[in-house]
Amino acid sequence: MIFLNDKEIEVKKFPNGESLINSQELNIKEWVNTIKLKFESDNDITHLIFLKDHLDELNIKCNLIIPYMPYSRMDRTEGFTVFTLKHLCRLINNLNFEEVSIYEPHSDVCVALLDRVKVINMSAILAKNLLEKVDDKKDSVYLVYPDAGAAKRYGKQIQYEKILTANKERDFKTGFINKLEINGTVESKKFKAIIVDDLCSKGGTFILTAKKLKEMGATEIYLVVTHCEDTIFDGEILKTDLITKVFTTSSILSKEHEKLEISSIV
Repeated sequence: MIFLNDKEIEVKKFPNGESLINSQELNIKEWVNTIKLKFESDNDITHLIFLKDHLDELNIKCNLIIPYMPYSRMDRTEGFTVFTLKHLCRLINNLNFEEVSIYEPHSDVCVALLDRVKVINMSAILAKNLLEKVDDKKDSVYLVYPDAGAAKRYGKQIQYEKILTANKERDFKTGFINKLEINGTVESKKFKAIIVDDLCSKGGTFILTAKKLKEMGATEIYLVVTHCEDTIFDGEILKTDLITKVFTTSSILSKEHEKLEISSIV
């Protein structure tokens, strides 16, 4: 989906699949306008090109907001795969936006490849807000990073002393995790835990981490992720009581659940 100044762009389709955008229905402001890209398919990228070129012809300045950067997983060349993220970033740069804001990039590569980029560290914002809510001074609260990468990223963004970090051994042939351990010690047998990361798919790693935390004495476990795919409904997170609640955003999620607290950014 494409939004211009928070109003969704209506795109009609001809029988052969070509797009039709009515310029009279565009919510154009006199000064700097904002386009928001909620990626659902490659069609959205095509519509982004059409809309930005149209605004350029009107000499309208424009910023771009990307709640979830498409193709973030394709941030390198492996074998004969195309370095898709690089080409998408190059396309966005050529559209020449005044500023490009992205929420919690899954890969730092896109930050390096984009011009005039602004990063919004949403997972850190959600985690800090949650810390204030759950810290009732009775039980200790620990931030839990599911791997070394998360610890490195969020350790810089969130100033907090009570930290636990998971260490996992993965079978790269099958993709399954063979072993997961939690590094760090807890002060008491009962504590609360907040797992922090950027992205959740089915959530297998978070379930394994939660099981270890339960063994260590965790009474409440929360998960904070900026990006939550609809595939979370296929995993165990929403079907078990291991994780009390998931705090996420509307960046790519399109469904609701009682265990999901969704902050709207689209």
